[in-house]
Amino acid sequence: MTPRQNLIAALNGETPEHTPLSIYDWFLQNEPVEEVRRLTDQGLLLVRGVANYRYVEHGVQNESREWMQNGRRHWVFARHTPVGTIQMAGEETWVTEHFLKTPADYKVMQWIIEHTEIVPDYNAFPQAEEALGERGLVCTGLSRTPAMCINVDWAGTENFCLHLAEEWNELFDLYHARKKLFMEEVRAEAGGPGRFVRLIENLTISMLGPKWYGELLMSVYEEAFPMLRAAGKRVFVHYDGALRVIADQIARAPFDGIESLTEPPEGDMTYDECRAAWPDKVFWAHINVSCYALPPEQLTEAVLAKQQRAGKRGLAFEISEDLPANWRASIPVVLRALERT
Repeated sequence: MTPRQNLIAALNGETPEHTPLSIYDWFLQNEPVEEVRRLTDQGLLLVRGVANYRYVEHGVQNESREWMQNGRRHWVFARHTPVGTIQMAGEETWVTEHFLKTPADYKVMQWIIEHTEIVPDYNAFPQAEEALGERGLVCTGLSRTPAMCINVDWAGTENFCLHLAEEWNELFDLYHARKKLFMEEVRAEAGGPGRFVRLIENLTISMLGPKWYGELLMSVYEEAFPMLRAAGKRVFVHYDGALRVIADQIARAPFDGIESLTEPPEGDMTYDECRAAWPDKVFWAHINVSCYALPPEQLTEAVLAKQQRAGKRGLAFEISEDLPANWRASIPVVLRALERT
């Protein structure tokens, strides 16, 4: 089997000849082409995400400003609507001000969502497939589910936790508006090309707890994912943190695998515990970035131990959280280790 065939087999829940290693292709987009080619020749697979739809917003005017201060880039992104303006601000890549801070902000965002349409667009997938060829795999993607959009993209951790704890009506109104739009995304995705669908949920369960996880996330999964499965697609959610407290709910969840599944210290379950809890799920597992700093022999041992704990069936490894500082030397070590089994 080729590396690409190994990855496809693993994601289909089968047992690959060798456990594959993939990487988000954008981690390497600014690196020398010859260095990337050297790694893909050794078996590293590039994974690219595309969408099968696009957003068309009506009645929204966007405004961006940037300036340099003390050698650092500062920026503001404002969204103007007939019912008000919301803005996000930051310094370099850090967000210092989120869109959603007041009940009025939630109403503005709700207006934007209600004046957005989803237009199917199936051109990106074949173009990406042609560009990657046998060196990688193209996945299609949906946006985060509504609660995760509010949490990660719009309100930020502190605001989201406070507003959810206080059960702001405006938060739930926005949630339901976003859910309606999300289901339109799902219908567009179901009609488009590609087999493997990812949602970069970035779940931090300590912000939700089991109750809200069931009510806000699982309820969406149960409505949306059967539609994708009926279209012959396999669905993966990006969970890279602690999951033990919702392990029983994950076991019942209608998704096919967990992408970026990470052992401690980032996560709180080892792969053998995960396999015992979710025997039918695929693990598209992230090797802890700290492992790549180990000497080659210890890195090899760590990778093989992870593989043994997870079992080869339905297992693929990936680099999905950060590019190791010593990636040129350490990635080949991982590839050689996986070729041994």
